[in-house]
Amino acid sequence: MNRRSLLTLLTLVPAATLLETACGAGSTNSTSGAPASMVTTPSGQATGQATATGSGGTLVIGMTAGNIPYPDTPPDQGFEGRRFVGYQIYDALARFNLNQGNTVPTPHPGLAESWKVAEDKLTWTFKLRQGVKFHDGTDFNADAVIFQMDRIMKKDSEFFSPLLFASNASNTLMIDSYRAVDPATVEIQTKYPYSFLPWEMAFILFPSPTAVKKYGNKEYVKYPVGTGPFKVTKYVDGQVMELVPNDRYWAGKPQLDKLILRPMPDPAARLAALESGGINWAEVPPPDSLDQLKQQGYQVLLRTYPHTIILVSNLYEPPFNNPKVRVALQYAADRNGMCGNLLHNVCTPATQYMYKESPWYDPAPSLNYEYDPQKAKQLLAEAGYPNGFTMTIAYPTSGSGNMWPEPMMEFMQASFKDVGVEMKLVPLEWNDIISLYRAGFGDKQNQKYNGIYFSVAPIAPSSLLSFASWRIPPKGCCNPMGYQSPEVDKLLQQAQSEFDPTKQNELLKQVMDIVAKDSPVTFVVHDLNLRILSPKVHGFVQPMSWFADLNHVWVQK
Repeated sequence: MNRRSLLTLLTLVPAATLLETACGAGSTNSTSGAPASMVTTPSGQATGQATATGSGGTLVIGMTAGNIPYPDTPPDQGFEGRRFVGYQIYDALARFNLNQGNTVPTPHPGLAESWKVAEDKLTWTFKLRQGVKFHDGTDFNADAVIFQMDRIMKKDSEFFSPLLFASNASNTLMIDSYRAVDPATVEIQTKYPYSFLPWEMAFILFPSPTAVKKYGNKEYVKYPVGTGPFKVTKYVDGQVMELVPNDRYWAGKPQLDKLILRPMPDPAARLAALESGGINWAEVPPPDSLDQLKQQGYQVLLRTYPHTIILVSNLYEPPFNNPKVRVALQYAADRNGMCGNLLHNVCTPATQYMYKESPWYDPAPSLNYEYDPQKAKQLLAEAGYPNGFTMTIAYPTSGSGNMWPEPMMEFMQASFKDVGVEMKLVPLEWNDIISLYRAGFGDKQNQKYNGIYFSVAPIAPSSLLSFASWRIPPKGCCNPMGYQSPEVDKLLQQAQSEFDPTKQNELLKQVMDIVAKDSPVTFVVHDLNLRILSPKVHGFVQPMSWFADLNHVWVQK
């Protein structure tokens, strides 16, 4: 599928920005950083806070994406598009505190300097940061906010975009109305009490109304204009994007002279480009290259964060409409072998949706799903599959946060074969996987698959709404499995209307307990956010997040 065909397809899917895509878990609680052994730099410099001083240089990033993320609001290519393009060109009303590595980032003031919710728990008031300008000199104000909200929500608006409606829907479906109170104040009314709203406001990006009106929705992406830390100076689809610092950035001018993004879906190509000097920042190179890179003086960065590789199950059809089959595969997965033998410890085994540092992690020993092929066979026999079965799984060839899908799937294929389950693998481009995920297995054209390999970044509490029945496509996004649990629905409704973080966390922990037992997805591994930096790259803090702050990075010339 070509790029234009993909964009056309996405306009037909009533779906949303994947808070779960790598398609949204953080919390207001602090979590511990990675052990020191997980973060290696030539000098031993701590990566929890930037300590080196300097400025300038050109940072060249080799991304895992198969293409330059389309620079709209939001970009495509999943969360990698947001990480390297979206949050560099644009700002949102809230932003994550990514300049530290000791806690999971949470929403902090961005284009809104403050917000509050009224006693009715429905009316939110956002006080906008004054004096901010878009890259083209247009003032950022309440009118600019309303313009973008109309563009992504109001279907009779002149500049309404069906594509952006789809890709922002999970962040806006709870919004009932919005209005400009004055040039520096915006009021948002929700349909029901929704405590997660500040998280949603960290995902809605704001373009220059002047630029959108000048070029129109179709051509705007050739001339993207935001308020963000970097401005686009060159964009060649499929090849490169070049950006320079925004001298007037409200949070301070970035320290780089230039930022260059290159799509490199092949891990070996990223490694070769790094070692030849073609790039000085590589996302997830081949895991067996890490010792070699350390010896050569490269910075090898790893850190725990909310990110999980899963197999999303089709619950509409046999065999995965049988819960015993789903649990059997949990026991059939050799996660320790995958992390230790295949991936050289750049991951940890995932026996739940959330990783252990999360406040929503369930420590109950019965949910650990240790590798137990005999138990898997027993459960398959009890489910009526004593001789196993054959299933078809789609997986991405590369892309946002997917680590190394092909060798990982082949490893799982071998583990499942040991218990009698044959897994047929179907490679797809990452954006096609995202489209499949958004449309769900209820869509007739997707029923040929029993599951898909997917990377989720449960950054926000609203990420767990993926297990809510009201998020099943085509009514919502993103519960592609068709998973339904009245108890989970009740807990999620309580959590989204609970404004006390401690109580909210307890409710979400209960959700994770039930999801682990029901197993609508097979847990694979928790990614450790591997990236390699040249020794000449300074000032970067490895956050406990999928996203990254590039504002303080500089490169020694």
